[in-house]
Amino acid sequence: MASLRATRERQARRLVERLRRHIPEPSRLLDFGAGRGWFLESCQQAGVRELAGADISELSVGLMRDAGIPAMRLPLPEGGHWPLPLESLPFRPRILTLLDVVEHFPGPHLADMVRHLVTQLAPELEWVVLKVPVASGLLYRTSRLMSALGTSQLLEQLYQCGTFPPHESYFTRASMEALLPRVGLELVDAFGDLDFEPGSLAERAHALRRVPRPLVALAGNSLGAVATTLGLQDSYIFIARVVRPVPGPSA
Repeated sequence: MASLRATRERQARRLVERLRRHIPEPSRLLDFGAGRGWFLESCQQAGVRELAGADISELSVGLMRDAGIPAMRLPLPEGGHWPLPLESLPFRPRILTLLDVVEHFPGPHLADMVRHLVTQLAPELEWVVLKVPVASGLLYRTSRLMSALGTSQLLEQLYQCGTFPPHESYFTRASMEALLPRVGLELVDAFGDLDFEPGSLAERAHALRRVPRPLVALAGNSLGAVATTLGLQDSYIFIARVVRPVPGPSA
């Protein structure tokens, strides 16, 4: 958990820095699927004004409220719709972040669910930030190779098998660039991220915990260096502007 938190906080700092290239003073940000609130806490420290989180977990909502962050408890989705109890928010969001979220959406409903979220937040919503895992990443490719050789634990962990909700999809940059206009978004910026800390890979990869830690640390640092050099990061972050009107389901 400590290694995951370090990754999420590093990503948050990088994301806010990149976001400020397009929105010098980001404010009124809603983090959908906020989890333990690490991203929002990092945004607070970076000076982002008016923040709120949303999650289906009562524990997550409680942790955010304990930290002084407004939080909204989400109902479960209904097919291609995910109703937002917006009356529980202290503001109407200008920025919506979907970080490590849409890969959990059922594939047949994914586009409709994202479009429905964007539509509910009109007309105030101006920006959407999505972070997704990509199949072109070095860790994903390595996991696929290990699975082909008979060791599937790491690939199963990447898909979060046995958890709720698991990963339903892995993306490519091209598939995300095709999705965005279908849900009323215009791509403005995109960049990759390792999605793990090279020096603490053993703490994240359960399948490697029996391997001597110095070897795992060496492997993690090597993977990180190769992925960065070749542009094979395991996650991609997309910053998009909302386009009006949002296209309907048949678009």
